[in-house]
Amino acid sequence: MVMMSAPESAFPPGVVGLTGGIASGKSSVCRWLMEHGGLAGLSADELVAELLEVGGEGWRLLRTWLDSGFFSSNGRLDKPMLRREIFSDTRLKRRVESCLHPLVLTAISERVAARPAFNPRPMLIEVPLLFEAGWQVFFNKVVLVSAADDVCLSRLRARDGVTEDEARLALKAQMPLERKRQWADYVIDNSAKWPETVIQLEKLQKELDTIVAMS
Repeated sequence: MVMMSAPESAFPPGVVGLTGGIASGKSSVCRWLMEHGGLAGLSADELVAELLEVGGEGWRLLRTWLDSGFFSSNGRLDKPMLRREIFSDTRLKRRVESCLHPLVLTAISERVAARPAFNPRPMLIEVPLLFEAGWQVFFNKVVLVSAADDVCLSRLRARDGVTEDEARLALKAQMPLERKRQWADYVIDNSAKWPETVIQLEKLQKELDTIVAMS
């Protein structure tokens, strides 16, 4: 685990951002910290899923301009299709993100505001595109989950059933890992066996508990 500096926070000190590259193991790390460290957790992906349900605020925005081919006969958004197009179309990616990111940030802010004023446990906010969206300024501390490209490639193919070319395209579309490292306070290397990751997480848990205790 590597510690680095971070910017000022707009959220309380106990609210920690967690991000990482695609198929790096972000969700596994977040789940371990919740189950074994007693941390509260919130997933930006889950918030996006809610926003994109038929009739949801995000769905309504995309429906006004996105090609009808992205929607089924019952109006449901074909998210796998949209994801594939986004990886190869930068303009589409930016437009979709410009619609969804403000909505997700508002939803996160509402959940954080509803958190008890005195809470002895940190709260993790898992945001895959945290740095890409520039949201590091909202967190006092940010955890970056990293893994070697070949490891992420293998995991992505196994998880999503995509071709090697599709997986490489998805990895290429990301912000470079070294750039993310510059903004992260903690870096968890999840390239090796899970027990090695757990050793890092146990140390991270103690660090995060200290932050809350001092706030």
